[in-house]
Amino acid sequence: MPIPRKILIRVIGAPLLVAALCGILYLGHQFEKEGQSNIPLDVLLSLVAVVCVIEFRTMCLAKNIRIDVFGPTLALMLLLGMNIQSAWRPWGSPLEGWGWLSLLVLVYVLCKIVFRFNTFPPEAGALTLLGYGYISLLVLLLAPPVPRGLGTYYLLFLFAAGKGSDMAAFVAGKSIGKHKMTPVVSPNKTWEGGIAGGIVGTAAGAAVLLLTPLKDVFRAVPLPALLLFCLIVTIAGQVGDLIKSALKRWAGVKDSGRLLPEFGGMLDMVDSFLLEAPVACMGTLLLIKTFKGS
Repeated sequence: MPIPRKILIRVIGAPLLVAALCGILYLGHQFEKEGQSNIPLDVLLSLVAVVCVIEFRTMCLAKNIRIDVFGPTLALMLLLGMNIQSAWRPWGSPLEGWGWLSLLVLVYVLCKIVFRFNTFPPEAGALTLLGYGYISLLVLLLAPPVPRGLGTYYLLFLFAAGKGSDMAAFVAGKSIGKHKMTPVVSPNKTWEGGIAGGIVGTAAGAAVLLLTPLKDVFRAVPLPALLLFCLIVTIAGQVGDLIKSALKRWAGVKDSGRLLPEFGGMLDMVDSFLLEAPVACMGTLLLIKTFKGS
């Protein structure tokens, strides 16, 4: 039986995208080894953030709601751009800058609701803040909770857990999937695909943690706890995919954009990272604190 075109494109295209991202991560790792900021990653995240904001705005326009893109885009670009050269930063870390800029975005949106009420009602303000909060989770990729120089491996861990799960869930769902996971939000997602994705994502994530210099960070963590951590991060990636699906279902669109054939838009490609990043960050800090000195 011939392989469906959609599966064929994904199976061939996904490894090419993986190779391109690995190339960027490797180049960024060279910058980190020299004590510099990860400029390739900063530039990549800046481009990703801008495209995601545009796609989110397009989805809102599909519901006749015109959100503000100036404030959130400016805040994200300032944060990501200033991180390229630490001497330009008026704050100590990307997370500190994220907090200050988020506060400014909130004040800006609230003031705009007051002074531009006829063209910018509360629902537009709420969606503006939702879009900014959702997309700005990318900032956590700039401040991984591991020692300096290991950030590239940590991003590789997130990528392996998220995209390994995504590819396995897609193939298993198309081939053996029968039981719908979320019929309303994402009719194509199945429990069979989710389970296959959970297994593959957990194995891929654990392999990165155990076979790269990250093993020194997690050396004191027992293997069962480490596997559970990888599973939770993998599930977070799957839920992140469903969050994006819920937004698309609300807007009535098939894809967040048309960046690449069969892959959709930028939000379709980074959806798992947006929830993986905070969950992995909290989980890493919890594991290190719990098993420190054991």
